[in-house]
Amino acid sequence: MRLWMKAGLAVVILTGAVKLAAAEPPPAEKVERKGPLAGLPSAPGPTVEKIKALGDNQWLNLGAPAPDPKWGKAYGRTWGSKMPYAPDLGGAFLNGTGVHGFMTPDGRYTDDIWFYDLYAHKWICIYPGTDGKTFVERIKSGELKVNDDGQLADKEGQPVPYCSIPHHSYQMHTYDPDQHKYVVGWGVWGLGGDQYTAKMAWHQEGVKLLEEQMKGKTDNVRGTPFFFNTVTGKFERYAVKGPRLPMEGTAILSYVIFHLPGKKALWLYAGYGKTLICEPASDRQWSDLRAKGPAPLGGDFVACYDSKRERVYVGVAAFNREPPFARSREQDRIYAYDVKTNTWSNLPDKGIVPTALSSQHSFMNYDSVSDRVICISHHWEEDRTHNFASLAVFDPESASWDDKPLPLPAAANSWEAWHSFYSPEINAHFIYVAGDSDDRGTMWAYRYQNVKK
Repeated sequence: MRLWMKAGLAVVILTGAVKLAAAEPPPAEKVERKGPLAGLPSAPGPTVEKIKALGDNQWLNLGAPAPDPKWGKAYGRTWGSKMPYAPDLGGAFLNGTGVHGFMTPDGRYTDDIWFYDLYAHKWICIYPGTDGKTFVERIKSGELKVNDDGQLADKEGQPVPYCSIPHHSYQMHTYDPDQHKYVVGWGVWGLGGDQYTAKMAWHQEGVKLLEEQMKGKTDNVRGTPFFFNTVTGKFERYAVKGPRLPMEGTAILSYVIFHLPGKKALWLYAGYGKTLICEPASDRQWSDLRAKGPAPLGGDFVACYDSKRERVYVGVAAFNREPPFARSREQDRIYAYDVKTNTWSNLPDKGIVPTALSSQHSFMNYDSVSDRVICISHHWEEDRTHNFASLAVFDPESASWDDKPLPLPAAANSWEAWHSFYSPEINAHFIYVAGDSDDRGTMWAYRYQNVKK
């Protein structure tokens, strides 16, 4: 093991196998799971005690997670820094496209869905991605077909998450611990596909066959989310009974979705003034909350949920130059939504506010043990004139950022994609660093403050 100290930052690099004592995972209700996540949470592996021993402002390189026995390792992907955390499972989800229209070497589209098991430090594949080589053949054989709601389904009637997020994942997925379900984006239409598969011959041929099956049916699932039920191990998608979510134009870039524990509901901000709520255990209809106050405009946000104050913090991509998302660096960039009062507020730029607030260039986690928001920016600007790489800390009580951002390890100064989640049970931020559509990634753990209990 090697240890470097620089400017108050401790970076611990593991260079070999280390045998460590096990630690107990968080208490969880007894759930008998089926499918790829059966048996979770895992027994703690050798990395857990080392993570728990981290001091203040320390980093730990965990190395590459073990691959899924059948499907290998998860690809890094741009504009998708959020990894929804599932405390009852002991890990977090990863999906969303990377390189536009990218097909894996074995011919699969990158609409794949993964779970990182933090206790075992390994990848579990939930959905390996649509197989372009067999897509048409599976339709002809009846293995894939259109159901009565206009949804692409398998021969057992299970919805197929083909292009469940028809672009990058941004902030468009979450985990619902009440229902034990991963909420994974919004397919644009029941038959699947996106602007990139639309140009691919295998998709074009397949969709012609599906459209024949679609005749006389109505697409009742357009713009509705997929759910992955972690207990049954199956995907679910429900027909629309009430208003559809706003799916038109570039609003898709703007979705921010979280589970609200106190309300047992899903909360969604659609980016252009629409703040919505849904109770997935009952009618599954989305209602406009008609929230008060100034809401953030634009797209490609970073966000986190403050469980202590029941707030959602949203950072706006300040340097995105493309309309309609262009904003001035002088504008305030942090917004807060208060669940109790149903009110948005635009927080003042107090302290050193991160200037790279986008899902490509940063991520934001609420550190509940330290009661701080941690925002890590890890990229150079497009013209390579400014290095954003730093770790900024936000104090919710004073609504201000620290005056001196913390430095990052040298690995941060790159164009690789970063994906992250925070585990309060371990009191650590986990960061998967990998190239875009590249599976040669490394998992890191970071602790802001070692609060003794």
